[in-house]
Amino acid sequence: MEIEQKDIRGGQLLNLLHKRCHCGVPELQSCIQRLLWHGHQVMFNQLTSWMVYGILQDQYSEFFIRRQDDRDGENDSSQRDFSDKFMQKLAKDTSLASWHTGFHVSLDMLPEYIHMRVAESILFAGKAIRVLRNPSPGATLQEHVNQGQNPKGSHRMQSFTGGSGAPKDLPNFSNISAEELLPLAEADKIDAMLKELKHSSEFHKWLFESAVGSIRTIAANHLWQLVVVRADLNGHLKALKDYFLLAKGDFFQCFLEESRQLMHLPPRQSTAEADLMIPFQLAALKTIGEEDEYFTRVSLRMLSYGMKSSTSQKDLQKPNALELPSQGKAASELALDGWDSIALEYSVDWPLQLFFTPDVLSKYRKVFQYLIRLKRTQMELEKSWAAVMHKDHADFSDYCKDRKNGSATQLRRQRSKPLWRVREHMAFLIRNLQFYIQVDVIESQWNVLQSHVQDSHDFTELVSFHQEYLSALVSQSFLDIGSVSRILDSIMKLCLQFCWSIEQYETRPNISEIDHITEEFNKKSNSLYTILRSSRLAGSQRAPFLRQFLMRLNFNSFFETTARGVMNSGRLRPSTAGAQL
Repeated sequence: MEIEQKDIRGGQLLNLLHKRCHCGVPELQSCIQRLLWHGHQVMFNQLTSWMVYGILQDQYSEFFIRRQDDRDGENDSSQRDFSDKFMQKLAKDTSLASWHTGFHVSLDMLPEYIHMRVAESILFAGKAIRVLRNPSPGATLQEHVNQGQNPKGSHRMQSFTGGSGAPKDLPNFSNISAEELLPLAEADKIDAMLKELKHSSEFHKWLFESAVGSIRTIAANHLWQLVVVRADLNGHLKALKDYFLLAKGDFFQCFLEESRQLMHLPPRQSTAEADLMIPFQLAALKTIGEEDEYFTRVSLRMLSYGMKSSTSQKDLQKPNALELPSQGKAASELALDGWDSIALEYSVDWPLQLFFTPDVLSKYRKVFQYLIRLKRTQMELEKSWAAVMHKDHADFSDYCKDRKNGSATQLRRQRSKPLWRVREHMAFLIRNLQFYIQVDVIESQWNVLQSHVQDSHDFTELVSFHQEYLSALVSQSFLDIGSVSRILDSIMKLCLQFCWSIEQYETRPNISEIDHITEEFNKKSNSLYTILRSSRLAGSQRAPFLRQFLMRLNFNSFFETTARGVMNSGRLRPSTAGAQL
């Protein structure tokens, strides 16, 4: 009567029977235990279907593994064109959608004596078996459609050797059979473990958890074999490091030099991405060899959000362009200029999409945008120094030839010296920040990740290690500390404005503007030093990374003295400046 009145079924029924087993009447206890045994037979049948074949056999919604309700198709706009609908339908047919959003644990149907951790292991094992038994059913067709049309607004980087841009010498998973990925002997082993539990007269929790753990290990190991060995995960990790973390410094140095004149003008929203493709391809021709098969997966994008087409070198030279956003605004809203929206995308095929999720690639993109701004700022400071030194050498040569009429030249050289001190202070900060991120953060974390990749043979462990790697990159680069990242962005903005002001100094000298930049730079430097030394951050988990960065800045107490305002850019003692230079 209780079962009928409350419509108790599935896992709820197992819960009820499990509770009623604990009674003091032996005959009643024996009867209910027999009923519970029959209920477990159904559960083990469902577990076998799920963990051996990757099939969810649950027409009455009684199993604690549920298919995710997908109502996206019902809410699709009728205005979508045919190709969008076809691609969306195709995505639903692949194992990728099932892996990320297809299934979940239903707490309503989960028996109380099965721990959530065990249920999640069952969920993972079944999803892994689905992937291994159904290797990318839509991979071949997906590739064909992508080659036939380019997404709107995307300038996919074509092979600079004249090819179609398709990856070379990479495995073709469309021809791999399920038995290659999950041998029959392994499937029989899983089936035997479940049958042994099923035929047992009693349900033993520890035996059940041990069997589930063993099945999960088998599934994780074979998934690791697919993603790491067959799909060359480490090669793709290295490619992401090369391009998103700027490990290929020669390529990005060449790209920034080729696009330098273009970036002195405001970007045009309609053609900015296409305009950048020319210097991007030129840099590839000069620095990327044909043996780099991963470069064809990299595409340059100009993200539409945050791009202000009116903001340029000219706009940055306005005094009001120096104002910082309020504390409530996100750091991403602080744009250096319109070209701040440069980003990269990386084309990932099955089965690497199980590892490189959209969220993971978004974190890579965030770090890349930060690093490319930093490298651009560092390059502009170097270019301004080279250009001015060339002019200074020419002036000195004219002065030596005609000392009588060279007083004006000599006076101009003397007046420009404070500017080079300011430039050196800026370059000192930017160089140390860049070296800290590239060496102390990226390289050290990369070595940690590589050791994990070499030692681990479990897919879920690798996913966890990679997430830790990305989190370390973000936190140790201060991208998640709003106060520090806003100040650093503002300092980069000031450095760019200073460089462009110096370029026009000969034709349009503006001492008040440069003084204003210097004053703002000193303020931001002082604020940065104050935050780095604050007691609030001294006790946080980021303290070791902050102290490491601070040590590079303040190795001889010069930065500390300058930031505190004891010396300013115009009244610098020669001995200290000489020691720093």
